[in-house]
Amino acid sequence: AIMYYKVKDPTSAVANVDDYSGSSRLLAATTLRNVLGTKTLGDILSERESIGTEMQDLLHDATEPWGVMIERVEVKVVRVPEQLQRAMAESQGPRLLLLRENTRLAELLGKQQKLSWRTLLHYS
Repeated sequence: AIMYYKVKDPTSAVANVDDYSGSSRLLAATTLRNVLGTKTLGDILSERESIGTEMQDLLHDATEPWGVMIERVEVKVVRVPEQLQRAMAESQGPRLLLLRENTRLAELLGKQQKLSWRTLLHYS
């Protein structure tokens, strides 16, 4: 995610937090993990804009006392970790195997039906 912010109150940004820039980034990373933790993978991939808006609201509430204004949050690219990809592939494995077997069976039945039609036409 990309967070756009600006300092609207420099005095608060210096007096209320040690490092407003670093603290804002850490808070954004934590907020991103928290928000994504409540979503399914499908939601994460399809609702990037609403996730960005939700994050912006949460970050704005947290950084306002620091004198920092969050202008926009954009969720750009969602990368699925390798471990999660493997887990998804393993869970899909039996379904894909069943789908392949059903497809193979349908092909065999289709060939058998073609053969029976050819045999019927040949002997007519």
